[in-house]
Amino acid sequence: MTISPFDLLLLLGMSQGFILASLLWFNRKGNRLSNRLLAWVIGLLALASLGVSVPIRNNWVNLALDLLPFINAMPLGPLIYFYTKSVLDPTFRLGKWERIQFYPVLIDWGAKLIGWTFVIGALAGAWPSNSGLKWGEVMDEYNTYSDIPRWLSMAVYLVLAKRWLDRHTPTGKGYKVERQQQNVRWVRQLLIIMLVFQVVWFIHLVPYIIPGTRSALLDKFGWYPIYIPIAVLIYWIGLKGYLHARSSSVEPVVRKASTTTLPNETVNQVVESLKKAMAKDKLYLDPELTVDKVGRHLQMPPKTISFVLNQYLQKSFNTFVNEYRIEAVKQRLTDPASEHLTLTGIAFECGFNSQATFQRTFKQMMGVSPTEYVAKQTKTTLKSGFE
Repeated sequence: MTISPFDLLLLLGMSQGFILASLLWFNRKGNRLSNRLLAWVIGLLALASLGVSVPIRNNWVNLALDLLPFINAMPLGPLIYFYTKSVLDPTFRLGKWERIQFYPVLIDWGAKLIGWTFVIGALAGAWPSNSGLKWGEVMDEYNTYSDIPRWLSMAVYLVLAKRWLDRHTPTGKGYKVERQQQNVRWVRQLLIIMLVFQVVWFIHLVPYIIPGTRSALLDKFGWYPIYIPIAVLIYWIGLKGYLHARSSSVEPVVRKASTTTLPNETVNQVVESLKKAMAKDKLYLDPELTVDKVGRHLQMPPKTISFVLNQYLQKSFNTFVNEYRIEAVKQRLTDPASEHLTLTGIAFECGFNSQATFQRTFKQMMGVSPTEYVAKQTKTTLKSGFE
C-alpha cells in the first residue's frame, strides 16, 4: 500500500498533534486550564486530520469514517476564546454558561446521526438496505452546508477573543507587567495565525458550497487546501503553545482556614462602609474595580475587607460587587433614557467588562437569562397596561 506525500504529511501532523496535546494536558507548568484548553484545540485538529488522511483498506474502515465523528469544528471557536481569557486572566474558570457554548458540537454530529439512523433503520427493516446511496447523498449535502455555521462560529469567537485581548493589554513596567505582555504577544500571534487560516478556509469554502463546482474541486484538489494548513497549525500552535506553557509561571493561590475574629463593631463598620461605597459612591461602575481600590477609597486594609466579606457575609468580593451591578442593570432596563442602548451596552455602563461575565452572573443571581428577564418584564408591563 502506497501513501501520497500529502497524506503522509497529514498523518505526521496528526501524530504530532496527539503527542503535543498529551504533553500539554499533563504539563504541570503554567496555567492548567489554559494548557488543557489548548490541548483540546490541537487534539480536535489532529482528530480531523486522522479522519481525512487514514488509508481506507477495507469496508470497515470506510464505515467507521462515515459513522464516527472525527471532525468537530464547532468547539474550536469557544476553545480558542476561553484559552485567550484563561491566559490573560488566571482567575478565569469554565462555568455553566461557558460549557453551554460547546453544545453546538451537535452540528458536527448531524451527518453521523443521519448515518446511524440509516444503519439502525436498515437493520430493523424500516427501509431497504440498498437505499444507502441516497442516505449517503443526504449526508454529503449536510456536511457541505454545515461548514457555513462552522466558519461563522470560528469568526465570531475570534472577534470576541480579539476584543478581550484589547481590553487586557497591560501598560507600565515591572516583572508582572512584562509577564502579562509576554502572554499578550503569544495570544496575538495565535489569533493572527487563526485569522489567516480563516481566510484560507473562506477561499476554499465559497466555491465548495456551489453545487456545480464542488465535485470538480474535490476531484482535482481533494481536502488538501484545508488540511495541509491544519497540519501546519498543529505543528505551530502545538510547539509554540507548549513552549509558552513551559516558560510560564503561575503562583498558586493558597487559602488557609482562618481562626481570626473581629469585634462586631468593626464588622458592622466595614459592612456599612462597603454598602455606602457601592450604593452612594457607585464604585461598582468601575469595570476594573478591585479590593485594593476599595481599600484605598475606604482607607481600610484590603485584607480586612476580604475577611469580612468571606467570613461574615459569606460572599466573595466579585459576588458582592456584581450584586450592585445587576441591580443597576435592572433599574436601567426600566429607565426610558436607556431605551437607545442594547442589553450589552447597559451591562457595560453598569460596570461589567465582559458580555460572558454579565450573562453568567445575571443567570446565577436572577435564575433566568437577561433576555428572558427582559421578556418577562415586557409581558408584565403590557399586562398591567391593559388592566
